[in-house]
Amino acid sequence: MRNLSDKETILRIKNGKIDDFTYIVKKYNKQIYNYIIKKIKNRDDIEDVIQTSFLQFYKAIARFDEEKPVLPYLFQIVKNEMKMFWRSKKKTVPLDERIAVDEQEEPVDQGFIERQLSKLNHEQKKAIKLVSEGFSYREIGKFLGRPINTIRTIIRRAREKLKNDPSGKSQGHSG
Repeated sequence: MRNLSDKETILRIKNGKIDDFTYIVKKYNKQIYNYIIKKIKNRDDIEDVIQTSFLQFYKAIARFDEEKPVLPYLFQIVKNEMKMFWRSKKKTVPLDERIAVDEQEEPVDQGFIERQLSKLNHEQKKAIKLVSEGFSYREIGKFLGRPINTIRTIIRRAREKLKNDPSGKSQGHSG
């Protein structure tokens, strides 16, 4: 087995010894696996996240500061890849298909959607659209410059407005 440090290995990879990347993969694969298995149960999904994480690290190796430890950087990549994994698994309902909270059998027409949205203030409309696009409350909070609890309140109130008048008739604009 090799006795090179991570710094030496990274420098070798940067200098064209790309086969040395397998040393990084072998060294950290088990730690990454043990971290992911606590969050994702399907073995194939775990392997996909691991593979994508190492691929992302390899793509970023030219920018990586070899003076810094590899593992924390790698864990940050893994966390980002798991977010992407969960986002891809999240079921979303496109806004133009069904905006009303109650289930409906027939497709919703564009006029109905516009009437529904007209009940909401600008911030509520934006938040509802972002939720329908699959953004998390935290991401919406950053986008709108509001704390996450405020985002929760905005979305809850918007849903209540939509639920209370499913007819699509505007009841005026409130706040």
